[in-house]
Formats: sequence, structure tokens, C-alpha cells
Amino acid sequence: MKKEYVSTFIEGLEEPVEAALRKTGGVSVNRIYPGLAMYKSVRDPDLPFVHRTYLLLSQMRPQKDLDSGLRQLSATDSWLDRFDFESIQGKQFRIITAENGTPVACNMRYVQMLEKNISEQTGMVSNRLRPEVELWVNLRPEGLYFLWRLGKHNVAKSADPLRRDLCEIIAFLAAPKGENATILGLTGPNLPEALASQGAGNISAVYASQIKGKKENIRVPRLHLLPGSPGYTGIEPGSQQAALLCIAPKGSFSVQEDAMRGVVREAASILKPNGTLVTFYPTDKGRVLRRTEEFDCLSRYEIVISGERCYLEVFRKTSKPLE
Repeated sequence: MKKEYVSTFIEGLEEPVEAALRKTGGVSVNRIYPGLAMYKSVRDPDLPFVHRTYLLLSQMRPQKDLDSGLRQLSATDSWLDRFDFESIQGKQFRIITAENGTPVACNMRYVQMLEKNISEQTGMVSNRLRPEVELWVNLRPEGLYFLWRLGKHNVAKSADPLRRDLCEIIAFLAAPKGENATILGLTGPNLPEALASQGAGNISAVYASQIKGKKENIRVPRLHLLPGSPGYTGIEPGSQQAALLCIAPKGSFSVQEDAMRGVVREAASILKPNGTLVTFYPTDKGRVLRRTEEFDCLSRYEIVISGERCYLEVFRKTSKPLE
């Protein structure tokens, strides 16, 4: 039987996230909101292209504030039928209160009222320091959500400046299944791992000097690391289906504007006819890309990462001959 789930993701990527969800087996999409997807699934989903995933326990009308929502949740037991009573007896839990996915403080008296209700109804035990279960009360413009968080709660922070969920969407947009793909400037393991998960054939990655000492730790099937410049890869012309140029805000890898033209021409050279170029960069880096003649822009997504506004863009190689 399908259960209802909620996943949060980078706001601005609603279109590709919905497309990726619809390609996931056993999933049927209900609604897509800014930064949030509601859907049904035949199993607990493990979706690398989203930020967090939750089992939906209850959805209520929009509330004026979290305190009002907590009071209403404490006064009802409509969410009880979403609990698996055989597996939760004695489990330790804590409540996270959030607005638009960001944890915020609220009146602890109302939190304690809900904790007491949950403990009495389910047999779970409140433990705010080392819980096994996180129950989120998330207030958003379209409603109040009561959620059971899935997956690991304490995930080690990656040294890669490109987030894994972002890399999964980039790889999905590149659509390299069974075909060769090139990363024009490697930042860490997340992007090649995402390409491998999307079924890419051989993956080539030009790495800069900043990552030279870390490249031995990047182990991805069919990954070939190439020292050098993204403006001159040495890759056979017309041999790649996808090329990816990703410049993370505050990351060590970057391309100066006067060198960007050479990178674009190199991408056009190594790509097959109608090959795909996917770019991600802070908005101040994109002047050359916006006036390139080698590619047609198919889609552009404006998002905020690390407090900086960025563009994620998908280009198709044109049929115009290179000069």
C-alpha cells in the first residue's frame, strides 16, 4: 500500500525535481510547492536529489503561527493511524519546530503538550538529546505539516563545495545514461558519483591543482581523472554526450571571465552533435555563457546556495560550425 511522503529540496528546482520524481519507480506525485514535494510511494523513498524526506503524519490548514499549530496537533489524534505501533514502542523521539524547513524556537509549553500526547498515545519516550526519531512540525504558507523524518539525522559534512542533492539534479539534467560525460573542473566526489548513479558511460574529469592531493580519495566506476585546464582537456572532439561546468560559491575552483570563452569552445568541441552542456555558477560568472553562439539555452533555474544567487542552466550544442 502506498504511503504519503514529503521531501524538501532547493527552491527554484521544482521542474526538474518533479521530472525526477515521476521517473522514480513506485512513486506518484501529488503536489509540488516551492521547495517541497508531496507524493505517494510503495516503499520508504531514498531520493538523493532531495534535501530531506519525511513520512507525512498530518497536514493541516495554514496557521497564524507555530504555537497555534502545536495546540491543534495536541488536541487531536488524527495522525495516529500513520504510526506503525508494532515498531515504535519505547522509541525515543524529539519534536523539531520549523518554518519553511528552518528550525525555529517556539513556546515550550505547547511542545511539551504535544510530547505528552504522543507518549501517551504511542508508547514512545521523549528524549531531546539523543533521539531515535525526529518528528517535525513545519509551518509553510500552504499549510502545517506534521512529519516523521526518514534517513540519517547526523550526516557528516562533505568537503565537496557542491551539495550532493544539487549534483544529482545536475546529472539528471545532463541525461548521460550509457553515454560519455566530462566534468570541466572537478570539485570533489559528489558530481562524478551523481553521474555514475545516472548511468553515465565513461566519465572524464579535469581537476585543478587545488584537488590534486585529494583525488586518490575519489573512487567512482569508469572515472578518468585528467590533469590540466577545462579550456584544453585533450579529449577527442565529438566524443562526449554531456559536459558539465560547475562553479560553486565559495569553492576553490573557478574560471576567470577572460578564460570562460575558451572553456565554452572546448565544451563545444568535445560534445557530439546535439550534446548537452550543463552549467552551474554564481550570477556574476555568466556573462560569456549568456551570449555564446555555440549553444542554445534550453532551460535556466535561478536558486540560492550558500547565501549566493546562482544559475543552473542547460544548453544544447548548436549545428553552427566552430570558427
